[in-house]
Amino acid sequence: MVDVANLPEALDVQHGKHYRDCLEGRVFSQTCTPLGLAPQVYTDTNLTDCLPIWNPSNSGVNVELISYTASKASGTSAFMAGVLMARSGLGTDLGTGTEITAFAATTPLNGLLGAGRVSRVKSSNAGTSTMTAGVAGEAVRVLYGTGVADDGTENGINYTHIDFDGTILLPPGTMIWVTATTAGVALYCQTWVWKEIKIG
Repeated sequence: MVDVANLPEALDVQHGKHYRDCLEGRVFSQTCTPLGLAPQVYTDTNLTDCLPIWNPSNSGVNVELISYTASKASGTSAFMAGVLMARSGLGTDLGTGTEITAFAATTPLNGLLGAGRVSRVKSSNAGTSTMTAGVAGEAVRVLYGTGVADDGTENGINYTHIDFDGTILLPPGTMIWVTATTAGVALYCQTWVWKEIKIG
């Protein structure tokens, strides 16, 4: 990891807006299989294909969402909207009797490739993750929409990229996940990018 405390501010002009954070090893990403995942309905209790990011209450960091990207890998899309869901008030425990009953954590990629610190949050791109069912009031942002063309042919999204630009923060005890308004059989390759900012 690189100590950038005394590097000149000019670096911020010469490089991208997240350069210093990436150099400090605070930028992470999580990508599902390139073959894609099928969107799940927002009321589902199974988050296996939802790319959840859980910031446990003892993490010591805030999570700043940088971007979400999705590209259709295969299949036929249904009429639906892709929706970002969020839930707060979550602790550190999982299992029977808690809101999060299973979480298949997978190691995210540090933006400082081959180096950087270990993520303080839990994220998943595969395996079984389950929690109590989501509700409409937990919807935070529409991420994409699908439909059909005027001639009736399928016209699902081919590619979407959202730069959150600091407009969504996950404090400790918060989880986000990606869902849809209806079930579909199309598969989407998806990527989250986020920044972890130490509290205090």
